[in-house]
Amino acid sequence: MLKVIIAEDDLLVADMLADVLVECGYEVSGIARTVEEAVVLAERHKPDLAVLDLRLADGGLGTDIAARLNLPGRPGILYATGNVGQIALKEAVGEACLGKPYKPIDVVRSLELVREIVGTGQASPPFPKDFHVLEHLPPNDAAPDQAGQDTDRPLRQQAALASFGSFALGEGDLGSVLTEAARVCAEGLDVPFCKICRYRPEENDLLVEAGVGWHSGVIGRVVSRADESSPQGRAFITGHPVICRDLTRDKSFALPAFYAEHGIISTLDVIIKEKSGKPYGVLEIDNPKQHDYDRHDVAFLTCFANVLAEAVNTSKRNAVLQGTIDTMKGMISERDRMLSEKISMLDEQHRLLAEKQTLGEELQHRVRNNLQLVYGMLSKQLRTTADGAGKEGISAIARRVMTLSQVYDHLLGTGLSPTIDFGRYLSSLCASFEALEHEEHRSIGLVCHSAPVILNLDSVTALGLVVAELISNSYLHAFPAGSGTITVSLLANEPADEGTIIFADDGIGFAQNGETTRHGIGLVKRLMQQVSGSAELSSENGTMWTLRFPVPTLALAREMADIAGD
Repeated sequence: MLKVIIAEDDLLVADMLADVLVECGYEVSGIARTVEEAVVLAERHKPDLAVLDLRLADGGLGTDIAARLNLPGRPGILYATGNVGQIALKEAVGEACLGKPYKPIDVVRSLELVREIVGTGQASPPFPKDFHVLEHLPPNDAAPDQAGQDTDRPLRQQAALASFGSFALGEGDLGSVLTEAARVCAEGLDVPFCKICRYRPEENDLLVEAGVGWHSGVIGRVVSRADESSPQGRAFITGHPVICRDLTRDKSFALPAFYAEHGIISTLDVIIKEKSGKPYGVLEIDNPKQHDYDRHDVAFLTCFANVLAEAVNTSKRNAVLQGTIDTMKGMISERDRMLSEKISMLDEQHRLLAEKQTLGEELQHRVRNNLQLVYGMLSKQLRTTADGAGKEGISAIARRVMTLSQVYDHLLGTGLSPTIDFGRYLSSLCASFEALEHEEHRSIGLVCHSAPVILNLDSVTALGLVVAELISNSYLHAFPAGSGTITVSLLANEPADEGTIIFADDGIGFAQNGETTRHGIGLVKRLMQQVSGSAELSSENGTMWTLRFPVPTLALAREMADIAGD
């Protein structure tokens, strides 16, 4: 039985693929989300085949795995990617790639072809859709303009990004921010052209919103449809960076005439994501010379795209806030107090904005304040709604907003530190829950005991959602008689490389609630898996969850605690 390892940042996709491979007679030796996890799996199990996603959870590439396994007897490698053009990296090692989205059965057929390539050096049709045999670049096939690349370039790029962040922080006009971003990107990557394309949903196309280096008439012009017929369209559709080293040889793209007019040969495109819905658009650099863009170029451009995404989100939030103020001015007199509070809040936001020196802190403040505003409005609506089903729905939304709000409250207390005191956060979360539920469940007590445990933001968010879900379920289902006690305890274990949350209620027990495994246990365990933890459920006397999760080493935890205390 052939052994296979899977490297995929989306665990749901990886689980589905593993099930199909097992059904087809393969032995799945393990699933990894990062480069390091995949390398460890391969060295431990010595698989015959590997399915590697091109972009992984730690920001690494599937080709990094292949390069580190470039030894006699390495497994046959199949890449999975939404952008086939990305595979043409000089360090790429593998046999073939399969475009996303794919059917699981296409992966099975592709692995058969990989085995054939490993054995004979060739692959026999038929091929699945978007299946490609890799063609490696010669070792000396370096672009002329990269041969003399100086080692100070990353430092200059970081300085350019920091300078742009300061500019974007103080600039209220989005058009000026986009134009400056195009200029700094072109300068940072030593190319003469850069453009920012905005997606128009009604027309389903990409419009050049800002740029640098272009002739008159290019800005404000539609560059392409939002599909895979162009580099920027492919980046927009797939969500992955698109690298085109030589557009004159790639006949799969239909390009507008101004590319030829400007002599464009190579391009690099990354999407400008938004927090929800379709991306804002695409950030593209263009070069009249052949150029092999590496992962550092991609990372630099992606950082700019992320800053632009936040600038777009901030502009939209400001527009919404201004619209809210205008609407409130026309409301009847009893809303004057609410209007005054919101105007005061906006004044406070402006004061905080003037004090902050980095774009990151400003964005954190805006997110936190908006979450608190939404939570306050939901709480007010909850008190005035008589319909039972409506109240339950509003309460569920309010709880989740409250959980995220608590994360940002504690995050702001640590400046730009990536860590939070989870014990303090958990105490605040429980106190907020008790205030939210007190009016309707006066006879249900909520007790919280927490030790200081320093965790990163991702772990705090996931664990906070788990605890919020369990508290909510207990309030709703555990006490049909209307009285009881919920206890949440956070323990720092010895040795201090693991933490434990004991969640318990003295209600009727989980099995009697009618909670299904998929909705209850499955949700909690999936969130705990996300933080590499575990969850155990006992329902003999009431309901008790034992949640275990890793924490930093003792020395590192103390260091982070000192930083947080400062």
